[in-house]
Amino acid sequence: MRVVALVLAVAFFVLGILYGLGKIDTFTASGAGHAHHVTHLVVLWFLALLCLIWARFQSAPR
Repeated sequence: MRVVALVLAVAFFVLGILYGLGKIDTFTASGAGHAHHVTHLVVLWFLALLCLIWARFQSAPR
């Protein structure tokens, strides 16, 4: 499970970077012409942080 958490963290972080740079437009089906919001970037990076915390808990002693 630790590997899954790390892969998800990297994926969310990269998606956040791509969204922040404007390489991907939005995550909705009606994405054409949608304005970029900083909150989307923050949410993606927050999810990456939560995945890193999840990975850390997976390596803790039982």
